[in-house]
Amino acid sequence: PALRRRGLATAVMAALAGRALEEGASAGWLQVETDNAAARALYGELGFAAHHAYHHYREPATANESGGSPAGLG
Repeated sequence: PALRRRGLATAVMAALAGRALEEGASAGWLQVETDNAAARALYGELGFAAHHAYHHYREPATANESGGSPAGLG
């Protein structure tokens, strides 16, 4: 946290983009958690825009994991 807002991420992204262009890349993609507002703001300032969102599914917790009965079983 003490090193935030000093331009380090922008410098890293610029270096990565520069190298990608040297290697022949014509586009770049990022995957960012929806609730990471700081990252989304940074990438927006760098010209990235939301394209789509992922929906992650997982198996419901078992009775032992959740402390109760499995979903739908009482």
